[in-house]
Amino acid sequence: MQPTFNHQEAFSRNLGWITDREMEILRHKKVAIAGMGGVGGAHALLLARFGVRRFHISDMDVFELANFNRQVGAMMSTIGKSKVDVMADMIRDINPEAEITVFDEGIHEERDGKPGNIDAFLDGVDLFVDGFDFFVLDTRMAVFKRCHELSIPAITAAPVGMGVAMLTFMPGGMSAEDYFRLEEEPVREDRYVKFLIGLTPRPLHPGYLVDPSRVNMKEQKVPSTPTGVQLSAGFLVTEAVKVMLGRGEVRAAPRYQLFDAYRCKFIKGYMPMGNANPIQKLKFAIGRRMYAKMAASSPVAQAAEDEQPKEFMDRILDQARWAPSGDNTQPWRFEVASAKKLVIHVPAIESSNPYEYNHGQPTYLSVGMLLETIRIAADREKHSVSWTLEEGEQWDGSAVQISVIFRSKGTSSDDLAPFIPLRSVDRRRYLNRRLTPHQKADLERELGGMFHFQWLERDQDRWRFAKLNAIATDIRLRMKDCFHVHEKIIDWHDGDSKTGIPASALGIDKMSLTMMKQAMADWGRMDFMNKYLGGTMLARVQMDLVPGWFCSAHFVLSWAEEKDRAIEDFLKAGEKLQRFWLRATELGLVMQPSLAPLCFASRLLEGKELAAGQKPFAEKTGKLVEALRDIAGDKTPQVVFAGRVGYSTQSARNNRSVRKDLSDLKI
Repeated sequence: MQPTFNHQEAFSRNLGWITDREMEILRHKKVAIAGMGGVGGAHALLLARFGVRRFHISDMDVFELANFNRQVGAMMSTIGKSKVDVMADMIRDINPEAEITVFDEGIHEERDGKPGNIDAFLDGVDLFVDGFDFFVLDTRMAVFKRCHELSIPAITAAPVGMGVAMLTFMPGGMSAEDYFRLEEEPVREDRYVKFLIGLTPRPLHPGYLVDPSRVNMKEQKVPSTPTGVQLSAGFLVTEAVKVMLGRGEVRAAPRYQLFDAYRCKFIKGYMPMGNANPIQKLKFAIGRRMYAKMAASSPVAQAAEDEQPKEFMDRILDQARWAPSGDNTQPWRFEVASAKKLVIHVPAIESSNPYEYNHGQPTYLSVGMLLETIRIAADREKHSVSWTLEEGEQWDGSAVQISVIFRSKGTSSDDLAPFIPLRSVDRRRYLNRRLTPHQKADLERELGGMFHFQWLERDQDRWRFAKLNAIATDIRLRMKDCFHVHEKIIDWHDGDSKTGIPASALGIDKMSLTMMKQAMADWGRMDFMNKYLGGTMLARVQMDLVPGWFCSAHFVLSWAEEKDRAIEDFLKAGEKLQRFWLRATELGLVMQPSLAPLCFASRLLEGKELAAGQKPFAEKTGKLVEALRDIAGDKTPQVVFAGRVGYSTQSARNNRSVRKDLSDLKI
C-alpha cells in the first residue's frame, strides 16, 4: 500500500527546538538554492527535513563518478542524470507536498541579447542559499547584488578542508559587493584569491593539506571532503532557520564564522571593511604569490598524459616501475619481446659499490620485488605470471636476463595492487605504538614460512638495533667509496627525485642538511669534518638513534633453512619481501629497511676488506658484527633483511623517491 504523508507527523521531531507556529512558518517559506552539486544538494535536503517545502533550485550539470565523494545525489543510479532533476525527486521523496521550480539551464545574466533569469530565480523567495561552485564568481556576485537590492537575506557556507567558512548578508547590512570587492581586480585569478581570503580571513585548513599537488588551479579542480560538505549544510541551515524565524543571533557580514572539525576550532571573527581592510590587503598580496606558485606547479600535463589509454604491457610496466631498488637506482631495463612476453635485463653488479655484497644480493632482492610487483599488476589485468632465468646465468654478479610470460585467467584476486605506487621508505621518526597481534600475523603470513622472523619491540631491543644502525652510519660516512655513492644518489633539488633520494627525505633537520651539503662538496672536506669536527655524530643521532627508538618495532629476517643459495632464492625472497612491504602499507604502517649493517657485517664474515685502499675499519666493523650477533644470535650469517616499521607521525606528504619515466626504462 502507498504510505500516506502527513507534514505534521513527518517533521514532528523538530518540535521542541522549534514551535508549532515556527513549523508552519518554515513550511511556507521559499528558498532559492543555486547549484545542486556539493553543498547545494546537501543544503536542499537538510532544509526539506526541517519542513521547508518551497524551493527554487538551479543547476545545468549531470552527475558523474568524480562527484561521489561529496555530492548527496551522486550514486551509480544517477550517473549521467540531471543534478537538478535528481535533487528535485529526492526533495519530493522527503516531502511529497514540496513545490519546486527547476532552473535546469543554470542562473545567468542577460547575454547575447537573451534575457537573464536572476529575477525569476529570486521571485518571491525569502532566502538565497549559495551553492555555486567556488570558481563561479561573476554569476554569484550578480545574484548577491540582486539579493541586496531586493532585501533578500543571502548565506554562503563553503566547505574548506574538513570544516566550513560561513558569511551571512542581511538586508540593510554590508553587501557582498562591498565585502569581497572582486570588481576591483581585472584578472580572474586575482578574484579567486580575493574571494578565498574573504571567505576564510583566518584559515584553519592549510596545516593538514597533506598533498598540495592535488590543488589544480589551472583545471579548477581542488580537493574536497564529504565532512566539509555536511558540516557546511548543518552550519548554513541552522543559520537559515534563524534568519527565516527571526530569532537567535545572526552574525552578518562583515562578521564571519569558521569551524574546523579536524582542528577542533571555532572562530567568530569581525573584519571591518571586508577585503578593503589593510590586513586583508596584505593577505591578498601574499595569496597572489601563493596562487601563482600553485598554478605553475599544477600537474596538468602529467595528468593529461596519465589519462591516455595504455596497452596491456605498458599498464603492467607502469606499475612495475614502482618496485623498490637500492638508493632508487632502478637497475633493470624492460624489453617487450611480444604481446605476452617480457624480458628483464639486469646489468652486472658494480663491484666498486660498497653497498653490494654476496655477488649482488641487495640487487637481486630488489629484482625479486620487481617480479612480485609485475605479478600483482598482472593479476589486476586478470593474467598470471611465470618467470625463468635465462640458461647459463651464474651466481657471480654478472649480467642477468629474466623472461616473464603472461597468461590470461578468469579472475583477479590480489588486493595489494592499489598500494604499489603508495609504498615508500619513511626515514622519519614514528609513533611508539605497538603493532597489534593481528597486524603482525598478517605481515608474517606474507612471508610464507621462507624466513625465521624476529620482532624487536621492547625498549631495550629497539635501542640495541638503533645503536647497530648508528655504527653502520659511522662506518659508511667515513668510507671514501661510500662517499662517491652518496654523491650520486642524494638529490639536493627541492621536491621528488626520479633517480635518487631527495635530501629532504633523509630524516635530517634543515641546519644539518646545510652542513652536510657543504661537507659533500668534496671528499677532503668530508674526511676533515669526520676526523676533527665529529662529523658523523649529528647524522647518527638524527638518522639512526632517534628514529630507531621512535618506532613500533625493528625486525630481522633470516633464512628458515640453511643451505647454499642461488640467484633464484634471492629473487623468490624479494617477492615475499615486496608482499610484506605492501601489506604493511595496506595496514597503515610505514617502513624503513636497514641493510647497511648487513652489508658491512657480511663483508667481514666473508673475510673481505671493507674499504679497499684505505685504513681498514676492522675495529668498528668488529663492533658491528658483535652487535648484530647480540641480536640475531647463531642466525647472523643467515640474515637476509632487516628494518623498522610503525605508524607515521607526519600527515603531510614528504618528498620521496619516485621513478624514471617508462620510456627511459624500456629497451
